Amino acid sequence: MPSITGLNHIRLPVTDVGASTDWYVTVFELETLLYEEEESGPIGAVLRHSSGLVLGLHLDPDRARALHGFAILGLTVLDRSDLELWIRRLDELGMSHSGPMKGHLGWYLEVPDPDGIILQLHTGEQPNTEED
Repeated sequence: MPSITGLNHIRLPVTDVGASTDWYVTVFELETLLYEEEESGPIGAVLRHSSGLVLGLHLDPDRARALHGFAILGLTVLDRSDLELWIRRLDELGMSHSGPMKGHLGWYLEVPDPDGIILQLHTGEQPNTEED
């Protein structure tokens, strides 16, 4: 069997490359590696997180609108207390988000990007039925 050694990148369609780039840089502290423009304006960006996650943003308004409300990406955080730190950070930035929710495989938080595409922040912990 040929190997798969990891995740290379995630591509997301967006309605506004500039606004989405600013949002992902602000919220997740991603570094802009590439920002591609044509005469009509920005058409794409490649961003990288210090964890190595690479995110490609591509101008495609129809697909971005079609994914509105869909949870397309789940990122891992350390634990429930780290999830609470994310809630504080998002609140400080004025970003909308869900509260912490119990999932099948841990706690998670949903954060809509500028196009309403949902990103989830997940813990690896198993929820305890005695917890709220």
